[in-house]
Amino acid sequence: MESKLPQKIDVLDVTLRDGFQHEEMFVPTESKLWIANRLMDAGFKRIEIGTFSHIKYVPQFKDILEVLKGLPHRDDVEYTVLALNTKACERVSQALEEGVQIDRVLCGQLATSEAYARKNMNRTHEELFAEAEKNVRFLHSLGIKKVFANIGTIFGCPIQGEVPIEKAYEFVDKAFDIGFDEIEHSDPDGIADPVRVYEYFDHVMSRYPDTKMHSFHVHDIRGMGMAAYCSAMEAGVTAFDCSMGGIGGQVANIVDGVPVKGIGAYYFDTKRTGLVETCDFVTMLNTMGIETGIDEKKCYTIEQMVERILGRTLDSFTASIK
Repeated sequence: MESKLPQKIDVLDVTLRDGFQHEEMFVPTESKLWIANRLMDAGFKRIEIGTFSHIKYVPQFKDILEVLKGLPHRDDVEYTVLALNTKACERVSQALEEGVQIDRVLCGQLATSEAYARKNMNRTHEELFAEAEKNVRFLHSLGIKKVFANIGTIFGCPIQGEVPIEKAYEFVDKAFDIGFDEIEHSDPDGIADPVRVYEYFDHVMSRYPDTKMHSFHVHDIRGMGMAAYCSAMEAGVTAFDCSMGGIGGQVANIVDGVPVKGIGAYYFDTKRTGLVETCDFVTMLNTMGIETGIDEKKCYTIEQMVERILGRTLDSFTASIK
């Protein structure tokens, strides 16, 4: 496949979900809504809002319905939520009945690592695909525009270690076969180097060339995230997940001083567990002349406010430049 950079890139900000799920303090609803509205003002058209998983496992999102009700209805903005099991999908249905806007739902967490699947979802691979197939049909019947799967541990697993890349290709085929509209290809270990990323997406895009069927999600644990995103762009990927300040990671195992049920120890003993940083990625793309529709200076203001909300300095090269 010819190596060619896209003219336009979709930057999906996942601060409100992946970013905040790792925080050990509950972020007030009003703060979440402030961030969402400022993201839209900055030009973001795709925002991940939160998850419908049970609050005993993810207390950060006990206000998910309240947040969704507080968001403006926008035809030009896509709101994403997670609903990783049948009960969560039923909560999506109930939320829609209450009049909220939900455009895109992640209902399949399909880690190629069996150990990771067991740890995060308490399911075997066979059980995960069987439940996902049922939930895809259900969400489509509700009128959800995009139902997508996360295929994770493609390049390695923080629990199991190396996973054969052929497993990821097998999962991609299975996910599209059972009806998913899109796959979020994920590297939660941040271990993929640019060459492996290009080779992986070169193979995947040759089989499924529609760019709307793909996004890339990298936890920038080892500092290779931006390089990995550039390699994926060269292979034809046009949608990428980012978070303000590079926050995010495994669901917090304590929130507001209360241990969270079922989470256990963290995978990583490191300062950085989150995604490629939003401000840095947007600034790079705009500097390269690639269309994003996003004002990077407004991103800096948002990142600085997120620092104040969380009470600490975050990891952003560009937002910290005075």
